[in-house]
Amino acid sequence: MLRVSSMYSMKKSRFCCKSSSSKKRDGISSLPDEIIIHILSFLTPKDAAITSLLSRRWRNLWTFIPNLNFNVNHMARPDPLMRRRAFVRMVSNVLSLHSGQNINKFWICYELDCRSARYIDKWISFAIERKVENLILDLTEEQEIDVDPEMYTFPCFFFSDENALSSIKYLRIAGCILHLPPCFNNLKSLVELSLTHVMVTENELNKLLSSCLLLERFSVGNVPKLVNLRVSGPSLRLRYLEVSDCRSLDNIEIWAANLVSFIYRGRKVNFSLNCVPQLEDAIIDICDSTFDYVANICDHLAFNAPQLKSLGLRIVPLEVNTSLTVFPRLVNLKVLTLLVHESYDTALWYLLRASPFLQLLQVKFLWRLKSPFRTGGCKNIFSGHGTAFTHEFLKEVHMFGFRSRLDDIEFARYLLKNATALNILVIDPFIRYLDGWVEKENKATRKARDEARRLLKEAPANVHLLIL
Repeated sequence: MLRVSSMYSMKKSRFCCKSSSSKKRDGISSLPDEIIIHILSFLTPKDAAITSLLSRRWRNLWTFIPNLNFNVNHMARPDPLMRRRAFVRMVSNVLSLHSGQNINKFWICYELDCRSARYIDKWISFAIERKVENLILDLTEEQEIDVDPEMYTFPCFFFSDENALSSIKYLRIAGCILHLPPCFNNLKSLVELSLTHVMVTENELNKLLSSCLLLERFSVGNVPKLVNLRVSGPSLRLRYLEVSDCRSLDNIEIWAANLVSFIYRGRKVNFSLNCVPQLEDAIIDICDSTFDYVANICDHLAFNAPQLKSLGLRIVPLEVNTSLTVFPRLVNLKVLTLLVHESYDTALWYLLRASPFLQLLQVKFLWRLKSPFRTGGCKNIFSGHGTAFTHEFLKEVHMFGFRSRLDDIEFARYLLKNATALNILVIDPFIRYLDGWVEKENKATRKARDEARRLLKEAPANVHLLIL
């Protein structure tokens, strides 16, 4: 009996040791509730709710998370209708159980329309009542879609209520119809605004911009009714502006003294950059441009944006005005990124000449997936101008889509000869197609790499030639 008793006591002591050691190892449970809730806020609501099964203490902690991210990826049902119903039910259930007083981020990302309007209205009201700071309502699919009349209409009464949207600092709306009341001034704290696939008139958009006095970042894309975009205001704090894929857009007028970065992607439009003295970074990606159009843009930038340091341009095969002897000079430009379609262009030569203090040059050759592989229309142009100009400050060059064509080789030789301060020349033989597809290793890339290696013999001792 004594022996059995001693064995029981030994087993009991071992169990107690294991349990005490396991408690020591479970350091997360010893943390304060506030820290655990902060950790749970990085999870999706669905994953955070699963932690309620861990113990009695964890049962309700997830209901206080300040970040609510409801994404289409959370739904695994194959049938679209069932998946939509399950998504609506999941969001409504989570919000009914949520106990937090404040919400930092509220994100709805799912393809919904006016048929779910009464639920979406309740969700937005829930977020606004809890003083949400980051509101994201993305009701579009991942791919681009046309705006249709069945789109969800963002409730107008939210803009009418003076305090409804006063806490929002970041607002992103996608796949919605936006109607604004005649007078509103309740986006008092808004710092960043993004509108994509939105049905809104240009008058309402201009009204919206003029009322956001603290706005620093604004992006607008695929707004079909937008014809004239005017970004102006004496008290405008805007520092970042992005406009993309607005198919009806004809004119862009900018009066923004604090603007630092500007990105435009789309069709050819009339630019009026009247007051952008602090603009340092610009990307202008236009598929249907002409040489005179590129020159006009550079003239605008040279005169109105004297502090411009980084510029990105798309160069299509253009008919160049060879009688042009003076090209606008970008005297403070340090970084130049060029997207070149299928062949070099004389415009590339003019742009290099116009950037005397350039330090970094990136040339990305773009190809259409089904287009023929051509040699280009400005064959050996850099060979002909080999000694005409010296780039005294150019230190680094990246060539993406380098081939074993004479154009590519002569351009590389031109750089090795005329960029006297060049330290790094990166040659990447892989082509990036316009369709987004990146070329894989093949005979052409190996041949291009062999041609690039031959340039090593011509490279000065101070130049590091990197072949990818």
